[in-house]
Amino acid sequence: MKKTRSVRYYKDIWKLTGAMMALPGIVMIVIFIIVPFFMNVGYAFTDYNTASDVPHFIGFTNFITMFNDRDFWLVCTNTLKLILTYVLGGNILAILLGVMITNVNRKYGNFVKTAIYFPQLLSMVVVGFLWRIIFSYNNGPVNHFLEWIGVPPDMLPQWLGIPALIIPSISVALIWLISGYYSIIYHAGMMSIPMSYYEVSAIEGANKWQEFVHVTLPFLAPSITINTVLLTVESLSAFAVPASMTGGGGPGRYGTTLALWSYTTYFNNHQYGKAIAISVLLGLFAVILAFIELKILLKKEIGNA
Repeated sequence: MKKTRSVRYYKDIWKLTGAMMALPGIVMIVIFIIVPFFMNVGYAFTDYNTASDVPHFIGFTNFITMFNDRDFWLVCTNTLKLILTYVLGGNILAILLGVMITNVNRKYGNFVKTAIYFPQLLSMVVVGFLWRIIFSYNNGPVNHFLEWIGVPPDMLPQWLGIPALIIPSISVALIWLISGYYSIIYHAGMMSIPMSYYEVSAIEGANKWQEFVHVTLPFLAPSITINTVLLTVESLSAFAVPASMTGGGGPGRYGTTLALWSYTTYFNNHQYGKAIAISVLLGLFAVILAFIELKILLKKEIGNA
């Protein structure tokens, strides 16, 4: 009886210790994320500005102003384009890099991992300006290469000047920035796959592509799920790279995302209520898209299991 009580006592102590260790993180999340989020939602329904002491309730006026803005649908379209290109391109490149890391000679493994991860250590503003130079019409390496392979000078694209090319160009910069981080996640997933599955597939006569499709990808389903959700949220909150690459979202708002629009509306146009309404819409988009992705991808995980 005493032994049973002693075991229960230590179990309770262990649970309490775990709860106490998690408490600082929970408090930080509540103070810096949850409370500001609900304050933001509240301010979206007021005439809040930095000059007035007490904001007054004005209902859905800020949201109506936002929806009636002539740039609203363009900015939403830009954001959706960025999500599609960023999530798809980021996952594909990260998986390819993960395969490369997994199969590289162990002697060079650490160097390759460091080289691939390095862009993640750079400031997003620095990355934005770097890719602005790379995509420069007159002096950019991309156009110099195109000219070198025979593209006439008058046919060289203005990567950050043609509306149809601005968002894809931003996506390329963002994918280059984050692919190293997500490739490490995919690499870890590949390393956890039992070698016996590959041995069986080799006995069955499967080639490398068939092994990848029928063995590697199904085991990477959990990693694909979490990376897709994270990439979606990141694309919605992308601000520094688009801002520094396009000089604030131009030309003509064709490089502006919802996050960047909220910033410029608040700090440049001083339309505080409208900017907060945009940020609330951004949060709703993130929750809805993450929910839909989890619903679809988790079903596929269960199907693969």
